[in-house]
Amino acid sequence: MSLWKLALLIALFNLMTFGNGPVLIPLLQTHLVDGARVLTEDQLLYAFTIARVTPGQANFYVASLGYMLYGMPGAIVATLAIILPGYVMIPLLYGFEHLRDSRWIEGFTNGLMVTSVGLILAAVVQIARGTLTQPIAWVVLIATLITTQLLKWNIFVVLAAATCLGLLLKWLL
Repeated sequence: MSLWKLALLIALFNLMTFGNGPVLIPLLQTHLVDGARVLTEDQLLYAFTIARVTPGQANFYVASLGYMLYGMPGAIVATLAIILPGYVMIPLLYGFEHLRDSRWIEGFTNGLMVTSVGLILAAVVQIARGTLTQPIAWVVLIATLITTQLLKWNIFVVLAAATCLGLLLKWLL
């Protein structure tokens, strides 16, 4: 896959998902991991995880993907590919404001949200099948869900605690 094909793919997916970073994951996984095989699932998840725990847009992890594939030029082009479609859509927002009360637009927007959730869930299931293969992984997953969803811990604390838990369990077992 060429750098320009990667940029076009990122820009197209960004437009399709209206800049929703997590929804890009299943699309990128299908094309870059499963299809072209230019990235591993671990590389994709690593880039996404780093983006989730650092400040900034949720979809800037594509810069890491560009860097992994093409170095600094890849990071720059991937960043531009994720940013520029947003500027293309700005003039469309003017028209959207006039149509916002339309039942068709409301239905379309609600459909996009539900589709986004479905795509994210599909990616989670697919990634879980390949990742949750050992009891330690399940323990870390359950601990992560409890600390993020029930206890509402800070994401940095959860990441550090889950990493330490995984290392400890691996060392003990």
